[in-house]
Amino acid sequence: MSIDAHILKPLDFFADFKQHELETFAAALKSRAVEAGEVIIKQGTPALTFFIILSGTYEVAFEGGRPNILERMGEVMGWSTVVHPFHYTGTVTAKKDGEVLEISSRGFFELIQGDNALGEKIMKKIDKIASERRTIAAGSQ
Repeated sequence: MSIDAHILKPLDFFADFKQHELETFAAALKSRAVEAGEVIIKQGTPALTFFIILSGTYEVAFEGGRPNILERMGEVMGWSTVVHPFHYTGTVTAKKDGEVLEISSRGFFELIQGDNALGEKIMKKIDKIASERRTIAAGSQ
């Protein structure tokens, strides 16, 4: 089932995307229901999926540190899918039922390689998020 681009427009990550960019990104996404207690990302495993939160509450646990809670619509998880180290740096567990949008690492690379301008825009956003999350992870140890 394809995702309608209008779902992405109000999300912070996509705030400066043009309509055709939203449509391109939306076409690569899949919707997924998540149940409370489900582990959707496991620390240390290959980062194969990037997630965008639509609903729910997700706990990100880093080894030996304090967990971080993600629950805002539009927050992303799994940035290591396209940024070094290419393995998940924390474990993400759903604390409440929810819904996420997901894209595989292969789909993500095809997306950013298929449109250089869109790819550059996406990677700048992910680099910023990765930097913020690395700071959080380092502070939790």
